[in-house]
Amino acid sequence: MLGTEMLSEDIKLLNRITNPFVVVDYWNGEMSFNSVQINNEDSVRYATRYLIEKGHTQIGYLRGNFRITPFKMRGAGYRSAMRRAGIPIREEYTLTVGTTMDSAYGGMKAHLERGVKLPTAFIADNDMIALGAMKAMTECGLKVPEDVSIIGFDDLPFAAVASTPLTTLYVPKQELGRIAARRLQEIIRGDTVTTKVHVSTTFIERDSVRTLK
Repeated sequence: MLGTEMLSEDIKLLNRITNPFVVVDYWNGEMSFNSVQINNEDSVRYATRYLIEKGHTQIGYLRGNFRITPFKMRGAGYRSAMRRAGIPIREEYTLTVGTTMDSAYGGMKAHLERGVKLPTAFIADNDMIALGAMKAMTECGLKVPEDVSIIGFDDLPFAAVASTPLTTLYVPKQELGRIAARRLQEIIRGDTVTTKVHVSTTFIERDSVRTLK
C-alpha cells in the first residue's frame, strides 16, 4: 500500500486489513504494521546542514500546504538542523505554497508581490515546490542562486534540466519497491516481526546553491 498521502485517521483502515501487507512511504506512532519509508528527517537535516556549511544562516522553509507525513518529517529535519547549529528559526522565512508546480509558482508569486523579505536560502518540501518557486522568483527579477539558493527533494527528471539545475535529494524509488516486495514475501512465509525500514536518499549537488563564505 502506497501511503504517501495517508493521514493519521487512515490508520483505522490499516487495522482492518487481514491479508499480509506492507505500507510504503508512511509511518506514525502505531507499531501494528510493517513499513518501508524514505529517511525524510535525516535527509533534510543533512541538506540544511549543507546550506549552513556553505555560509547560510538565513535559511527558510518552503512548506507544502497539504501536510502529508513525509512533509512533516522533512520540516522536522529542517528545524532539527537549525536548532543544532544554534541558528534561530524565523517564522517569516517559512512560506506555505501549493504542492504542484503551478500552485507553488502562484503561491510564491503572491508572497513576492506582498513584498516579503526572503532568506538567502530555502529548503523545499519537494522538487515541484522548488521549481515552481524558482519560476516565480525569476519572473520577479530574482536570480537563483545569486539572490536565493534553493534545495528540493525527489530528484525528478526535469530537476537536472531546469534553467538553474536543482540541487536536491534523490529518492531510490525502485529500491524502495524491491525492499517492500521482499518484506512482503517474508511476511507471507510466516515472519511475525513488525519492522520499520528506513531507506536513505542521495544528495545531488547541482547549481542552485551559492557559497556565501
